[in-house]
Amino acid sequence: MTNTTNKMKILLIHQAFAALDEPGGTRHHELSHYLAQNGNEVIIITSPISYLTGKDQSKLGKETIHVGSGSITIQRVRTYRAFHRSFVHRTISFITFMITSFWAALTVPNVDVVWGTSPPIFQTVTAWLIARLKRAPLLFEVRDLWPAFAIQVGVLKNPILIRLSEWLERFLLKRADCVVVNSPGFIAHVKERGAKWVECIPNGADPALFDGAHLGENLRSRFGLEGKFVVLYAGAHGLSNDLGTVLLAANQLKEFADIRIVFLGDGKEKPALIQQSVQMGLPNVIFLDAVTKREIPAMLAMADACLAI
Repeated sequence: MTNTTNKMKILLIHQAFAALDEPGGTRHHELSHYLAQNGNEVIIITSPISYLTGKDQSKLGKETIHVGSGSITIQRVRTYRAFHRSFVHRTISFITFMITSFWAALTVPNVDVVWGTSPPIFQTVTAWLIARLKRAPLLFEVRDLWPAFAIQVGVLKNPILIRLSEWLERFLLKRADCVVVNSPGFIAHVKERGAKWVECIPNGADPALFDGAHLGENLRSRFGLEGKFVVLYAGAHGLSNDLGTVLLAANQLKEFADIRIVFLGDGKEKPALIQQSVQMGLPNVIFLDAVTKREIPAMLAMADACLAI
């Protein structure tokens, strides 16, 4: 399909999409707003189940907002709910979204670009099918190297599943009209597996979102952190985050009564981390629930140091 104007209708299929009033990464929320501000129409098909917390956070259906001279429509489709129980349950969730998002995407007319993003890679299969059926270009965004990551951390062990996963990755990379990565280190990987046109759009930050730093002192009082040196980790609590190492560090710092290590966020490994901290007897560790992107600036301002691991 050829668009004779400079404005496009962009269809994004993304199970883990998060808006500013939801916990989780907001890369696609901010990219969609940028595209809409420049007059494009963005349709996002996503899940009502939070990718970060596994909780049902919003209702099914469509919501359209107008941004600049463009618009964003968010459509949430039914998805298997038992997201955080196990790897098998997560896979079922991915597959059900792949199916329900396909039927929803079929109803979107006059699409100029279909945008698939991975992980999870299953939703990019839907994006590829829709792109072919609607004769639209496929943009394949690679935010993490899958299945390479799953193999390295031991989540994916079966040799047959590994070969099938690697075949699927190569299949999609070869058929994408454009591949977008968020790290320069991914470029060689995707090119070796068949990507023809590769662009790098790294993650970033919108400074306008980080007003309100003065609220940090109020939060210190709320969480009993007055007079403490606060080290904050804010993000996902998953296999790749290696937060057990932070607990080992906290164990070595137990004698320093003025230090507190705060874990802010959620993820599959959080219950195990909480249990481990109890077993280790760590009075200097605090776990806080995930917050929305709008609340993050004040949480960061509460900290004396922020931790990336």
